[in-house]
Amino acid sequence: MTEGVRDRSSASLSELFEILSHEYRRYVLWVLADLDRRPDESVDTTRVLRCEGEPDILRIELVHNHLPQLDDYGFVDWDQETETLRRGPRFDEVKPFIDLMNENRDEIPQNWP
Repeated sequence: MTEGVRDRSSASLSELFEILSHEYRRYVLWVLADLDRRPDESVDTTRVLRCEGEPDILRIELVHNHLPQLDDYGFVDWDQETETLRRGPRFDEVKPFIDLMNENRDEIPQNWP
């Protein structure tokens, strides 16, 4: 477990909605929730850098804001040195929401993820 992970036995609904409220964090979690991926498999952070917009700005936002936040909550395990992501110790708390939104993507008003 990452040092500094917030000491919570389970996420509150408000925390989950806060985490899912930003498209970059949703996308990171969506990539890690991929059914074809083994739960312990790592993802190179370059995979989560989409081509839309300014890649440098996206990278700065991910590295300085979104990845640390996801890591602090324990939803991802982010290794800054190797620039890889894995499912964090609390990933299973957010995965049902990712799956639910994925299954109902046609019903969601915004583009998913």
